[in-house]
Amino acid sequence: MSADEGGERAVDEATAGSGAAGAEAGRRRTPLQRMLGRLPTIAWLTLMWVILWGDPSPGTVVAGAGVATAGYAAAKLPHLPVGLRFRPLHVLLLVGHIVWDMFASSVQVSVHALWRPERMRGVIVEVPMRTDSDLLLAMVTGGLSLITGSLVIELNREEGVLYVHGTPIESERSVRQLRRQVRRTEKLFVWAFGTAADIEEFEREERREAEREARGAAEALPGAAEADDKEDPR
Repeated sequence: MSADEGGERAVDEATAGSGAAGAEAGRRRTPLQRMLGRLPTIAWLTLMWVILWGDPSPGTVVAGAGVATAGYAAAKLPHLPVGLRFRPLHVLLLVGHIVWDMFASSVQVSVHALWRPERMRGVIVEVPMRTDSDLLLAMVTGGLSLITGSLVIELNREEGVLYVHGTPIESERSVRQLRRQVRRTEKLFVWAFGTAADIEEFEREERREAEREARGAAEALPGAAEADDKEDPR
């Protein structure tokens, strides 16, 4: 090996060594950086606490923050990047939607319980989700649990499906209304807290669903026309 080749190899090894050391230094975070990195998770856990209690008072927020911090420390959870965004206008729309659904569903359940007890039937409805974010799905589940008459029974992550128990369910129309309510809640959560990638994936799934529905409707039209021709005696 010549002297030039030996010098080049020594330079390359030195550069690689300094790069690895820099990467290792970049991975080491100060206590302050670690604490700041955990704040989004604690804030999200606090938000879930307030939503589940249904009481946004200062005492509830402080208690939720304390429980979230203690739980985080006790569980020794690793630092995970929280892929959420906060859009104030969409958050207001989401809060208004949930408050209205809470009021309307409470009135509906009360009316059925007092004047139509024989119609107080519950049904588990399968609702396909369009978002694949674990955080957003958890938020949707918490939001639905606030609404009287709806309760998430199971989440199938592999198929992206929520199983929601709804009450009261009187007909197929009630099933469709519950499914629309769940999917509208999902959409509002995605627009309020989802990242740009979450929203892009959500809209892509919406377009795919619209295309599938359009194809299904187009395929059903010839069959309906043939049935009408058979029924027509002329």
